[in-house]
Amino acid sequence: DFCLSRGLGDVYKRQCQSRTNIVYGVGDPEARIMFVGEAPGADEDRTGEPFVGRAGQLLDRWLQQLGLARSSVYIANVLKCRPPNNRDPHPAETQRCSPFLRAQIRAIEPRVIVGLGRHAGLLLSGREDMSLRSMRGARLEYDASSPREQKRSRVVPLVVTYHPAYVLRQHGEAEGKATQMVMDDLQRALAWCQEA
Repeated sequence: DFCLSRGLGDVYKRQCQSRTNIVYGVGDPEARIMFVGEAPGADEDRTGEPFVGRAGQLLDRWLQQLGLARSSVYIANVLKCRPPNNRDPHPAETQRCSPFLRAQIRAIEPRVIVGLGRHAGLLLSGREDMSLRSMRGARLEYDASSPREQKRSRVVPLVVTYHPAYVLRQHGEAEGKATQMVMDDLQRALAWCQEA
């Protein structure tokens, strides 16, 4: 089994044993933009594909507004298995799964990465103490160089924005404001992609 063969502790073994499918990623293997979420939810666990539930439907609408098809981008998560009870990823889980995500990023070679949510933003930026609000306003980068390389060889612009699930939990004016902030962030990512 994928997770059990990785020498994970008991907590992670339970997580891997409780999942239905490993959720690697989906999309264009030569995508210019890569979206990275936090972890699969129940729908994703059932289908083995990231962002297929309500949050995925919202992400699809955002992509359409940008003039992008889901098939033209690449979508993945930091964790490849659904955390028990849909809880937030533990830092140790994030670190254990990060080599798989890093390998995906090196294989896809996106021009821009969009981190969906704080957990994805922290891992991708290499920061430990930033709020999502401060990540949204910062000019961040992801170091895509291989761990074997001595110096940074490829730096990818990183845009961090709200996770679609967060926006779905907002109501009324707050939902509209959160959606506009996300669209502003995604427009910035698209502009950087076209410049690269």
